[in-house]
Amino acid sequence: MRPFTKWLALTALLAGCEAESDLTAPNAPGLAVTHTRLVESFTESPLVNPCNGEAIVFSGVAISQINEVDDLHFEFWTRGSGTGTGPASGATYAYTVIAHESFDTPNHDAPHATFGAGANARMISSVPGLSFTAHFVFHGVALPSGEFEVTRNVDRVECKG
Repeated sequence: MRPFTKWLALTALLAGCEAESDLTAPNAPGLAVTHTRLVESFTESPLVNPCNGEAIVFSGVAISQINEVDDLHFEFWTRGSGTGTGPASGATYAYTVIAHESFDTPNHDAPHATFGAGANARMISSVPGLSFTAHFVFHGVALPSGEFEVTRNVDRVECKG
């Protein structure tokens, strides 16, 4: 797994570990969502800047929403923001990240399902030439044969100068 993918996965997992509020409305007419949770969490994770190779520890807050429908559909949205400081350069950074994950299957006995994940992040530096962006997209299909096929996999971290 590439460093940015690991960073996003860790950030997403940590987002589920803090204060949460249950917005489930089981008796509301016409609602298909059987369970919705909002989660606010503190995150801290290192990421290597592709512009200078420096490992920056970013920390901030992520606000996430998790929707589940009859155990057949799962969606996770998160938006995080925070700051970091380069230990060697002293450059300060502000970041924002938006991520989404989903899982779908037509019914509980179905031998197939789809999984998708994606994220975009922007790290803005106080030092010219050290800002960078990150983009991640993954989509896969669990086939009736039991195999898992990756249909799209993009993991890109770019120096934006």
